[in-house]
Amino acid sequence: MMIPALATLGSPFFCPGDSCPMLKLFVLPADQDPVPLSRYLWRAGIGHRILPDEKTPGHAFWLVNPDQLPACREALDAWQRGDTALVGQSKKQSPGLTFFKQRPVTLTLMAAAFLVTLAFEYLFGYLVFLVVSFTPMVVEGRQLVSLPLSETLTSGQWWRLITPILLHFGWMHLVFNLLWTWVLGEAIERHQGSLRLILLILFAALVSNSAQFLINGSSQFGGLSGVVYAYLGYTWLWDRRNPGQSLGLTPGLVVFMLIWMLFGMTPWSQSMGINMANEAHLGGLLAGLAFALLPWRSGPTNKRI
Repeated sequence: MMIPALATLGSPFFCPGDSCPMLKLFVLPADQDPVPLSRYLWRAGIGHRILPDEKTPGHAFWLVNPDQLPACREALDAWQRGDTALVGQSKKQSPGLTFFKQRPVTLTLMAAAFLVTLAFEYLFGYLVFLVVSFTPMVVEGRQLVSLPLSETLTSGQWWRLITPILLHFGWMHLVFNLLWTWVLGEAIERHQGSLRLILLILFAALVSNSAQFLINGSSQFGGLSGVVYAYLGYTWLWDRRNPGQSLGLTPGLVVFMLIWMLFGMTPWSQSMGINMANEAHLGGLLAGLAFALLPWRSGPTNKRI
């Protein structure tokens, strides 16, 4: 069976009645049986759908996950050469490995936050805090005193500009942030690639951590919430500017997160014993909005790390 050339890809085609973008690959003539090729693609781990073509009497093959386009091309080239058994075996991967490869940055970030918090809560205590805080800290009497930002910059401890996002004060703090890291960050990585998510995390961490320190003058803060609000701002504005490439952020979630941020700025939160890094939240939100204004390519990216 000869396969027609893959469709020229600019922006994603949309399958009628489908809320997620899929890429149209090619159309087989109506007199050709699509089942053997479909079985082969599934064996190669290529998620796809076969639908009636709107323009010609044929079978249209649609790629479900645009990130699989390079692997799909390789598999189809092997099919044309008749090397079907080898590709089917080489592409077969465990579900766990496939799951990780689709979202490595999100899972690595969550694991790092868990391990740092675990070390802080049960293993090394405040020593972990001293290593990951935004600026170096010294113990004076029984208090931790934050040194100026210049100490971080001149000493070459640049990691401190980012690492406060990994430290959480208590397991509820960690679980809450990991939940939103997964809900918002995973969608960005799956649809737009790991590289863009890394850049967003670094930018959001730098802006939110700096805002929290410069306004309060203390390095005694931590958590992923600034990054989470950057995810929120980026996703919200991206969906408004690119409705055909929507990341699926629901209005209810936006309202809830904004109300929660505003609640943290009121005396009521402090009276309930809830101490929020309000400046980090606002800084992260603004960082995410600014990140969405950059001239990103509107189509899905296949860049991975």
